[in-house]
Amino acid sequence: MKIRSALAALLLLAFGAGAAHAQSGQPLKMSLDFDGTLYPFNLVPVKVLVVHADGRATPGGYESSVSMKSYGILRALKKVDIDAQTEGHVGRDGQAYPNAFTYVHHDGKRVRRVHVTWGPGVVQMVSTPPFVDLGQPPASLGQRLASVDPLTQFVRVANAADAQAICRGPDQFFDGKQLYQLSFGRVEPAQLTPQMKALGITRVAQCTVHYTEIAGFKAKPPKDRQQGLTSPITMVFGQVGQTGPWVIANIHASTVIGYADIVLRRITVTGERPRA
Repeated sequence: MKIRSALAALLLLAFGAGAAHAQSGQPLKMSLDFDGTLYPFNLVPVKVLVVHADGRATPGGYESSVSMKSYGILRALKKVDIDAQTEGHVGRDGQAYPNAFTYVHHDGKRVRRVHVTWGPGVVQMVSTPPFVDLGQPPASLGQRLASVDPLTQFVRVANAADAQAICRGPDQFFDGKQLYQLSFGRVEPAQLTPQMKALGITRVAQCTVHYTEIAGFKAKPPKDRQQGLTSPITMVFGQVGQTGPWVIANIHASTVIGYADIVLRRITVTGERPRA
């Protein structure tokens, strides 16, 4: 089991940041920083990940970017550096939909750049270098059209009216090759910690999230299709201010290499979220 596999699902969730579409007033802009800590079995906790995310509203749409860097022991064992960005539009239903998603992955052996575009009835992907295998089975066109990229998914979080709109069932992600599902359970109470209060978060909620591989992965036994997770993921959401956007405040889960915890450390929000 690779170190990267054990944290993969949590890293994908840590992509989550973005600006909701602006309808009036000053366009919404957000900037967030996360720290990832691993609690290896029988060892002291170690910082293994830093994530910086930016998002801003555009006329009728949004832009969002994330820079993720491995750190300390994780970097020594398996370099996991990813830079990603997305831009999209807001549909008539008020939901965010991607137009283009790009990520650059540095794994210590090579640098891979993937660019995905969504259009009417088509989803196209270009990878440099090209993928040798698109998975067993590869993601179908219908599956790709029904999915969004990870950053767009969490622009939807920022747009949510309340926590119930976030913890609302399954959503599918597509990164250009791999397509997976995150099933969000029912909304539950969560603790508003002093650290969250200091960030300007006024209320919180949480739900458990189950990860499922759908397409675009290597063929493997069912027991190996959880990306190293040994428990459901717990996601804690918080609302900034009394009427501001919702953000991910904490993500944690048990993995084959220990307990992983990703925590929001800093947030800056300017402008207004969309009004109903």
